Amino acid sequence: MLIKISGKIINPDNPELIKGYAGVIRELMSRGYSIVVVVGGGTYARRYVECARIMGLTEAKADMIGIEISRVNALLLAYMLGDDVYTPIPRSVEEVEKAWSSGKVVVLGGLQPGQSTAGTAAVVAELLGIRLILYATDVDGIYDRDPKRFPEAKKFDRITIDELVKVMSQRYEAGGYELLDPVAIGIIKRSGIEIVVFNGFKPENVIKALDKSIGTVIVPG
Repeated sequence: MLIKISGKIINPDNPELIKGYAGVIRELMSRGYSIVVVVGGGTYARRYVECARIMGLTEAKADMIGIEISRVNALLLAYMLGDDVYTPIPRSVEEVEKAWSSGKVVVLGGLQPGQSTAGTAAVVAELLGIRLILYATDVDGIYDRDPKRFPEAKKFDRITIDELVKVMSQRYEAGGYELLDPVAIGIIKRSGIEIVVFNGFKPENVIKALDKSIGTVIVPG
């Protein structure tokens, strides 16, 4: 099982949420699930990326700074899991494979420039043969337009990846990724990965998302 958690959820502003996710992950472990978690950089990463741009750094270097922040967020969750998690935090796909073979929970942030942590999640899922990503974010699912700006926005219960691309507004510079970047979209389509996008501000929603009883299910075709 792969859980992708937005950096808007796992960050130093939300210690109780981090504790809650550690509890949910332990519950899933007790049910026999093998788990990998990819954590995003969120607002903190974006602030560092913007600082890097103002300093005149390249997009690749700005991206690397954002990736390091995602890894710090990942460490917050990893340390809450104690002996149940593999350490150190993987920083490459080779290290992800090694960590997965340990039988422990694998927690990581980003891996490389030009790729959002959603892209990282897709890469890791494909690498490990995982066909379902639970995507914890700050909205209840996929809408036909931004629900924060348009109260009348319609939520999709189920949508194909091609339909999703049509309704999403994408920005691909460092720190500006939306729900899925081109890397994630390509991998999802070629590997037949499903994604459940749901509101992650209640850690227990992970269990409901696993049953596909909340959020939006994105199917590859």
